[in-house]
Amino acid sequence: MKVFKAFTLAEVLITLGIVGVISAMTIPSLMFNIRERETVSKLQTTHSILTQAIRLAEQENGDASGWVSSYWSSSDAISIAEKLKPHLKILSDCGVNDTEQTCIKKTYKRRNGQPHDIKYGTDTRYYKVVLMNGTAIWWKSTDEGERKGGTYIEIFIDTNGENLPNQLGSDLFIFSYEDGTLKPFGSPNSNYPYTSHCIPKTSTGYGCAYYVITNRNLDYLR
Repeated sequence: MKVFKAFTLAEVLITLGIVGVISAMTIPSLMFNIRERETVSKLQTTHSILTQAIRLAEQENGDASGWVSSYWSSSDAISIAEKLKPHLKILSDCGVNDTEQTCIKKTYKRRNGQPHDIKYGTDTRYYKVVLMNGTAIWWKSTDEGERKGGTYIEIFIDTNGENLPNQLGSDLFIFSYEDGTLKPFGSPNSNYPYTSHCIPKTSTGYGCAYYVITNRNLDYLR
């Protein structure tokens, strides 16, 4: 007689249970790492694309200070678009109104999970486009006080377009063009330092762009 060796049902069930526990512990971490790499890469790439586009636009149209005339207006947003769009590879152009949510979602959340009160999609003071790399970007002009400090444009970058989570510090980041440089919100001496406007889970998330560009990670989300 031949004797066949095999695992018992109990041994199989125990093994499957162990595999399930390990998977439950490791898969979320792996998924976060993948999303983190994609977010950091797209933010860095888009930051570089916009920096180059603004530099070329200023060579053709003069300093950005001359592109705007009134505070946070549709006309300013369109004026900025006329200068920048020739130097961007655009997939979708939604202009100053995006009622169909073609380019961006209407609402976003802050890092603390609270609703962000600006409906970017339908607010006509913002000009919205989606780049060929899948990032959604929109911009607005600044107020008189900011212009005295050398800031004329604020640019918002959603690294995965209309896809979730649509949250400041997770996939939405803010930059300002000042002193000839596209600077990320969150520098230590700014109005929204990353130490108080990004790292704490209870923060707004306004200052996370600086952290991500500088550290190349999203460790504050862990």
